[in-house]
Amino acid sequence: MQDDAILTLRYISADDVDILLAFVNSLSFGTRYFRHGRGDQEFNCDRMLQLCSPNPRGCMHFLALKTNDQGETVVASARMLFEENAMSCEVAITVADAWQLHRIGKRLMNALLAQARTHHRTGMHGKISSINRRMIDSMRRRDFEINDSAEGASLKITRLVL
Repeated sequence: MQDDAILTLRYISADDVDILLAFVNSLSFGTRYFRHGRGDQEFNCDRMLQLCSPNPRGCMHFLALKTNDQGETVVASARMLFEENAMSCEVAITVADAWQLHRIGKRLMNALLAQARTHHRTGMHGKISSINRRMIDSMRRRDFEINDSAEGASLKITRLVL
């Protein structure tokens, strides 16, 4: 990664299927495992189109992009699901392996927090594998409460009152 790289944050669109698929396919087994609970999960174009065409009443999805002569490359993805009949939202962030530890996840979380507040949400929560210590530590630094899930200690549930 170039430390002087300029990244753009924007909403996902239906035109992003190819670059999102390339992003997901470029993730290491470990990063896929931390995000999806399985490192061997594969996505097809139909699933990517669903992710790239979220219902704005139920979901917001941002991409962090690096642009060069070849076009745009996704370096991170942040998604917020608005739960029906609830004032809380679920969040998920994925950062490409080469871009981890460069505060991109922190910036994406700031964008999600701002959008949650704009949409008058009173809480935010997420699910994290208990072995994903970096994400747990990051959420703890942001004052998220962290507990074992009902499924057991291998999955942590994070909660923040906004």
